[in-house]
Amino acid sequence: MVRASHGVRKGAWYFEVTVDEMPPDTAARLGWSQPLGNLQAPLGYDKFSYSWRSKKGTRFHQSMGKHYSSGYGQGDTLGFFIELPDETETAKALPDTYKDKALIKFKSYLYFEEKDYVDKAEKSLKPMNPSRMLFYKNGVNQGVAFENLFEGLYFPAISLYKSCTVSVNFGPHFKYPPKDIKYQPMSDMGWGAVIEHTLADMLYHVETEVDGRRSPPWEG
Repeated sequence: MVRASHGVRKGAWYFEVTVDEMPPDTAARLGWSQPLGNLQAPLGYDKFSYSWRSKKGTRFHQSMGKHYSSGYGQGDTLGFFIELPDETETAKALPDTYKDKALIKFKSYLYFEEKDYVDKAEKSLKPMNPSRMLFYKNGVNQGVAFENLFEGLYFPAISLYKSCTVSVNFGPHFKYPPKDIKYQPMSDMGWGAVIEHTLADMLYHVETEVDGRRSPPWEG
Protein backbone atom coordinates (compact mmCIF):
# COMPACT_ATOMS: atom_id res chain seq x y z
CA MET A 1 0.00 0.00 0.00
CA VAL A 2 1.09 3.56 -0.63
CA ARG A 3 -0.36 6.65 1.06
CA ALA A 4 -0.54 10.28 -0.01
CA SER A 5 1.56 12.84 1.86
CA HIS A 6 -1.38 14.84 3.25
CA GLY A 7 -4.31 13.63 5.33
CA VAL A 8 -7.61 15.06 6.62
CA ARG A 9 -9.11 15.01 10.11
CA LYS A 10 -12.46 16.77 9.61
CA GLY A 11 -14.75 18.04 6.85
CA ALA A 12 -15.67 16.68 3.42
CA TRP A 13 -12.92 15.82 0.89
CA TYR A 14 -12.59 14.25 -2.55
CA PHE A 15 -10.01 12.90 -5.00
CA GLU A 16 -10.03 10.89 -8.25
CA VAL A 17 -8.11 7.89 -9.56
CA THR A 18 -7.99 6.89 -13.24
CA VAL A 19 -7.04 3.33 -14.14
CA ASP A 20 -4.39 3.66 -16.87
CA GLU A 21 -3.60 -0.02 -17.39
CA MET A 22 -5.19 -3.13 -15.92
CA PRO A 23 -4.08 -6.24 -17.83
CA PRO A 24 -5.77 -9.59 -17.11
CA ASP A 25 -4.91 -11.09 -13.69
CA THR A 26 -4.09 -7.67 -12.21
CA ALA A 27 -6.14 -5.73 -9.68
CA ALA A 28 -6.33 -2.56 -7.58
CA ARG A 29 -7.66 -1.54 -4.19
CA LEU A 30 -8.31 2.18 -3.79
CA GLY A 31 -9.57 4.24 -0.88
CA TRP A 32 -8.43 5.78 2.39
CA SER A 33 -6.00 4.87 5.19
CA GLN A 34 -4.93 6.21 8.56
CA PRO A 35 -1.20 6.68 9.26
CA LEU A 36 -0.94 3.30 11.00
CA GLY A 37 -2.42 1.37 8.06
CA ASN A 38 -0.05 -1.50 7.23
CA LEU A 39 2.07 -0.52 4.19
CA GLN A 40 3.14 -4.15 3.70
CA ALA A 41 -0.44 -5.35 3.21
CA PRO A 42 -3.25 -4.49 0.78
CA LEU A 43 -5.51 -1.53 1.50
CA GLY A 44 -8.42 -2.64 3.69
CA TYR A 45 -6.32 -5.24 5.49
CA ASP A 46 -6.64 -3.80 9.01
CA LYS A 47 -8.79 -1.49 11.14
CA PHE A 48 -6.93 1.57 9.85
CA SER A 49 -7.88 1.38 6.16
CA TYR A 50 -10.89 1.09 3.84
CA SER A 51 -10.79 0.08 0.18
CA TRP A 52 -12.76 -0.59 -3.02
CA ARG A 53 -11.41 -3.47 -5.12
CA SER A 54 -11.48 -3.53 -8.92
CA LYS A 55 -12.41 -7.22 -9.02
CA LYS A 56 -16.19 -7.59 -8.50
CA GLY A 57 -16.37 -4.12 -6.90
CA THR A 58 -15.88 -5.58 -3.42
CA ARG A 59 -15.30 -3.24 -0.47
CA PHE A 60 -12.75 -4.22 2.17
CA HIS A 61 -12.15 -3.31 5.82
CA GLN A 62 -10.33 -5.43 8.42
CA SER A 63 -9.70 -8.01 5.63
CA MET A 64 -13.44 -8.62 5.31
CA GLY A 65 -14.83 -8.23 1.81
CA LYS A 66 -18.48 -7.30 1.20
CA HIS A 67 -20.43 -6.76 -2.01
CA TYR A 68 -20.64 -3.07 -2.92
CA SER A 69 -20.85 -2.43 -6.68
CA SER A 70 -19.89 -3.73 -10.09
CA GLY A 71 -16.14 -3.93 -10.74
CA TYR A 72 -14.00 -1.35 -12.49
CA GLY A 73 -11.14 -1.57 -14.96
CA GLN A 74 -8.90 0.09 -17.51
CA GLY A 75 -10.12 3.52 -18.58
CA ASP A 76 -12.47 4.01 -15.62
CA THR A 77 -12.22 7.08 -13.40
CA LEU A 78 -13.08 6.49 -9.77
CA GLY A 79 -13.99 9.15 -7.21
CA PHE A 80 -13.38 8.93 -3.46
CA PHE A 81 -15.34 11.06 -0.99
CA ILE A 82 -14.90 11.13 2.78
CA GLU A 83 -16.90 13.08 5.35
CA LEU A 84 -15.63 13.41 8.93
CA PRO A 85 -17.27 15.24 11.87
CA ASP A 86 -15.85 18.48 13.30
CA GLU A 87 -16.34 17.71 17.00
CA THR A 88 -13.93 14.81 17.64
CA GLU A 89 -10.65 15.11 19.55
CA THR A 90 -8.81 14.36 16.28
CA ALA A 91 -10.69 17.11 14.45
CA LYS A 92 -9.83 19.71 17.09
CA ALA A 93 -6.15 18.71 17.38
CA LEU A 94 -3.13 19.97 15.50
CA PRO A 95 -0.63 17.48 14.05
CA ASP A 96 2.23 16.37 16.28
CA THR A 97 5.32 18.53 15.93
CA TYR A 98 8.56 16.78 15.04
CA LYS A 99 10.63 19.21 17.08
CA ASP A 100 10.83 16.79 20.00
CA LYS A 101 11.48 13.63 17.95
CA ALA A 102 14.87 11.91 17.72
CA LEU A 103 16.82 12.76 14.55
CA ILE A 104 18.46 9.76 12.87
CA LYS A 105 21.07 9.85 10.07
CA PHE A 106 20.68 7.06 7.51
CA LYS A 107 22.52 6.88 4.17
CA SER A 108 23.40 10.59 4.23
CA TYR A 109 19.79 11.61 4.95
CA LEU A 110 18.24 12.81 8.21
CA TYR A 111 15.01 11.23 9.46
CA PHE A 112 12.79 11.84 12.47
CA GLU A 113 12.26 8.70 14.52
CA GLU A 114 8.62 7.92 15.24
CA LYS A 115 7.19 4.85 16.95
CA ASP A 116 3.87 3.48 15.78
CA TYR A 117 2.26 1.78 18.83
CA VAL A 118 -0.13 -0.16 16.57
CA ASP A 119 -1.52 -2.53 19.23
CA LYS A 120 -2.35 0.25 21.68
CA ALA A 121 -3.78 2.43 18.92
CA GLU A 122 -6.06 -0.39 17.72
CA LYS A 123 -7.53 -0.83 21.18
CA SER A 124 -8.33 2.88 21.50
CA LEU A 125 -10.14 3.18 18.13
CA LYS A 126 -13.72 4.39 18.34
CA PRO A 127 -16.31 4.95 15.59
CA MET A 128 -17.34 8.46 14.56
CA ASN A 129 -20.97 9.36 13.95
CA PRO A 130 -21.75 10.84 11.51
CA SER A 131 -18.97 9.84 9.13
CA ARG A 132 -19.02 8.11 5.75
CA MET A 133 -17.26 7.25 2.51
CA LEU A 134 -18.89 7.41 -0.92
CA PHE A 135 -17.26 6.05 -4.07
CA TYR A 136 -17.97 7.14 -7.66
CA LYS A 137 -17.46 5.36 -10.98
CA ASN A 138 -17.23 7.63 -14.04
CA GLY A 139 -19.27 10.28 -12.26
CA VAL A 140 -21.97 7.92 -10.94
CA ASN A 141 -22.43 7.68 -7.17
CA GLN A 142 -22.18 4.01 -6.13
CA GLY A 143 -23.74 4.69 -2.71
CA VAL A 144 -22.39 4.66 0.84
CA ALA A 145 -19.40 2.30 1.02
CA PHE A 146 -18.61 2.75 4.71
CA GLU A 147 -20.06 4.73 7.61
CA ASN A 148 -19.30 5.18 11.32
CA LEU A 149 -15.60 5.22 10.44
CA PHE A 150 -12.96 4.84 13.12
CA GLU A 151 -11.76 8.20 14.41
CA GLY A 152 -8.45 9.33 12.97
CA LEU A 153 -6.51 11.14 10.27
CA TYR A 154 -7.27 9.82 6.75
CA PHE A 155 -4.99 9.78 3.69
CA PRO A 156 -5.78 8.82 0.09
CA ALA A 157 -4.24 5.38 -0.47
CA ILE A 158 -3.84 2.72 -3.17
CA SER A 159 -2.72 -0.89 -3.52
CA LEU A 160 -1.81 -2.33 -6.93
CA TYR A 161 -1.45 -6.02 -7.76
CA LYS A 162 1.10 -6.98 -10.45
CA SER A 163 1.37 -4.56 -13.41
CA CYS A 164 -1.76 -2.45 -12.91
CA THR A 165 -1.08 1.31 -13.13
CA VAL A 166 -3.22 4.27 -12.07
CA SER A 167 -3.07 8.08 -12.04
CA VAL A 168 -4.24 10.01 -8.98
CA ASN A 169 -5.82 13.47 -9.27
CA PHE A 170 -6.08 15.43 -6.01
CA GLY A 171 -7.80 18.36 -7.75
CA PRO A 172 -8.86 21.06 -7.89
CA HIS A 173 -10.07 20.18 -11.41
CA PHE A 174 -11.74 16.77 -11.72
CA LYS A 175 -12.85 14.78 -14.75
CA TYR A 176 -16.17 14.00 -13.07
CA PRO A 177 -16.77 16.57 -10.30
CA PRO A 178 -19.66 15.30 -8.10
CA LYS A 179 -22.78 17.44 -8.18
CA ASP A 180 -24.67 15.70 -5.37
CA ILE A 181 -22.26 16.55 -2.52
CA LYS A 182 -20.26 19.48 -1.18
CA TYR A 183 -16.54 18.88 -0.76
CA GLN A 184 -13.03 20.29 -0.87
CA PRO A 185 -10.44 18.84 -3.25
CA MET A 186 -7.57 17.07 -1.51
CA SER A 187 -5.23 19.55 -3.20
CA ASP A 188 -6.44 22.17 -0.68
CA MET A 189 -4.57 20.26 2.03
CA GLY A 190 -1.26 21.32 0.49
CA TRP A 191 -1.28 24.77 2.11
CA GLY A 192 -3.62 23.51 4.84
CA ALA A 193 -0.90 21.15 6.06
CA VAL A 194 1.70 23.94 6.00
CA ILE A 195 -0.53 26.07 8.24
CA GLU A 196 -1.29 23.21 10.68
CA HIS A 197 2.34 22.14 11.05
CA THR A 198 3.53 25.73 11.43
CA LEU A 199 1.02 26.31 14.25
CA ALA A 200 2.05 23.03 15.92
CA ASP A 201 5.74 24.03 15.79
CA MET A 202 5.01 27.52 17.14
CA LEU A 203 3.04 26.09 20.06
CA TYR A 204 5.90 23.71 20.83
CA HIS A 205 8.27 26.65 21.17
CA VAL A 206 6.04 28.67 23.50
CA GLU A 207 4.43 25.91 25.59
CA THR A 208 5.21 22.32 26.44
CA GLU A 209 1.64 21.35 27.27
CA VAL A 210 -1.03 23.02 25.14
CA ASP A 211 -4.55 21.72 24.54
CA GLY A 212 -4.76 20.64 20.93
CA ARG A 213 -1.10 19.59 20.63
CA ARG A 214 -0.98 16.43 22.66
CA SER A 215 0.41 13.13 21.53
CA PRO A 216 -2.14 10.31 21.07
CA PRO A 217 -3.12 8.62 24.37
CA TRP A 218 -1.37 5.36 23.48
CA GLU A 219 2.00 7.14 23.38
CA GLY A 220 1.70 7.87 27.11
